[in-house]
Amino acid sequence: MAREKGFVFVEFMMEVVCVTGLIVMVALFGVQSSTAVLSLSEERGERMLAAVKGDLERVVEEQALHYLDSSEFARSPEDLAFVSTVGVAIEVQASPSGWSATASHAELGEGVGCAVFYGSVQRPSDPVVPSSPGQVFCTE
Repeated sequence: MAREKGFVFVEFMMEVVCVTGLIVMVALFGVQSSTAVLSLSEERGERMLAAVKGDLERVVEEQALHYLDSSEFARSPEDLAFVSTVGVAIEVQASPSGWSATASHAELGEGVGCAVFYGSVQRPSDPVVPSSPGQVFCTE
């Protein structure tokens, strides 16, 4: 008796199990990939905010040195000969009795950044209101 060529039910079920396993593995890989991308995106934002904070902390130091040299506060980062990190924008306002500065990153969006003030000057209100003079405060 000649045997017919084709799948037997058991062989068919083995194929179904293998294909189903492959589909599950691809789905799990997709979920893990999307989780990794979100994690990397969050870390990138944290690094940008850290760069903003670091630049503003350097402005605090440079303002102190500038005041010791000239007995006045610098009115702009250029007066301090300060070069910020790529993408970081710093604004400085000064009066004879104090100064304030804000910093943000082009890729972080509106309302995200840092601020600092020193002396008798109006505190910055955007992106954050610092509560203590000389300390850098950031959003998030």
